[in-house]
Amino acid sequence: MNDQSPLAPPGIFKAYDIRGLYGEEMDETTALAIGRAFARVLGRLRGKQTSELRVGLGRDMRLTAPAMAGAVREGLVAEGATVIDAGQVATEMLYHLVGSRELDGGAMVTASHNPKAYTGVKLVREGALPLSGDAGIGDVKAEIETGLGEAPGGGSAEGVDIWDEYHAHALSFIDASSVKPMVVVVDGGNGMAGPMAGPILE
Repeated sequence: MNDQSPLAPPGIFKAYDIRGLYGEEMDETTALAIGRAFARVLGRLRGKQTSELRVGLGRDMRLTAPAMAGAVREGLVAEGATVIDAGQVATEMLYHLVGSRELDGGAMVTASHNPKAYTGVKLVREGALPLSGDAGIGDVKAEIETGLGEAPGGGSAEGVDIWDEYHAHALSFIDASSVKPMVVVVDGGNGMAGPMAGPILE
């Protein structure tokens, strides 16, 4: 971002997520600030110290996603949170991680349906309940605008592979033995549906 842009331009804070053009409206500096602010907001929502928080993290397949997710993770860890990093997963897999492991919240680095030039973060609290403009995202924005100051540190991060667990969970909704042979065509549309749906169909 150019030096004259604010750390987090007001326009990136949407009704149900935070997103903008990578390099113009958002970058790794923004992502780190979002991670730190999210930890503080989540701590207040949960009535906990940030050092007590367990937060899930995932990212989509965008080329910028590894660096952006790394910065969000760095921000959460800087505030003392324990991060459970699922790596490249679909959004619903991150939500499953948050719910199934009873985490305090989660951050999914994705810009959803927007073109590849965009980046963003979806934020949820316990039970994978989304933060929205009226309940959380505005607080993240305000936290960043107020100034984050020095970070306490002390957090940690660990990687986790939830693909097999999620596939088993998805298949638990049906009686797989009653599915008759069929031909299915899947177009993942450059999104996470491609790598996610194939193994379930197999």
